Amino acid sequence: MLYAPLFFTPEQLEELYAQMPPNMDLVPIEALRKTQRGYFQSLKELSSLQGDYIEIGPDIGLFTENCVREGQFGKYWLFEPNRDIIPALTETMQGKQHEIIHDMFGFSQVPDKAAGAAVMVHVLDHLLDPVATLRELREKLMPGARLAIVTHDESSLLRRVFGKRWPAFCLQHPEIYNPRSMKRLLDTAGYDVVQLRKTVNHFPVQFLLRHLLWALGLKIKSVPSFGGITVGLKLGNMITIATPKAN
Repeated sequence: MLYAPLFFTPEQLEELYAQMPPNMDLVPIEALRKTQRGYFQSLKELSSLQGDYIEIGPDIGLFTENCVREGQFGKYWLFEPNRDIIPALTETMQGKQHEIIHDMFGFSQVPDKAAGAAVMVHVLDHLLDPVATLRELREKLMPGARLAIVTHDESSLLRRVFGKRWPAFCLQHPEIYNPRSMKRLLDTAGYDVVQLRKTVNHFPVQFLLRHLLWALGLKIKSVPSFGGITVGLKLGNMITIATPKAN
């Protein structure tokens, strides 16, 4: 496990994340929707999609919309600090019973043993004490529930190619994981790993080229659009599906 020894306090993080723009400001929404659909398929393969549903950091609900459309969840517990996206997230829910909670670091409002699934997409690597958070979350999960976690993969080829210039090495990520450290973390927090694999992420060619140049130290703001072509690649991310250990 890699770490940043100097970082924000939880209170500072709450304030900063509440001011972040929606993720679609960086990548076209249809590319994001394809990527999130792939994440959902991984969960769907291993989950009954029943009970209550917990998502930490749903943003505008691109993952959540799949659960609303195909799941049979009772109540949706959505932990999202950014109040600006409430209208879009509320629309995504399509009238389903839900609660949007702005505290990112506590699950006290969720009943114990209520949720059949929980999701954290690019959230875990932002947490200062992931073991404590995962242990608290475990108490809210039913026996046999599924926890889906998407993170950057520090052991990926992309990270080895870029070295210290890998974009995931940034101030927002006090901790970065690889498959071995992820399994160890979840074991410590009281989970068994059911599946761990690389994810396919969809990006415009223009976006990829610009960030490649930035990672090489070339701060070029304008690159060709390539007709808006989007490609799906297994880059530096992984998805882990886990379940609470039997007592």
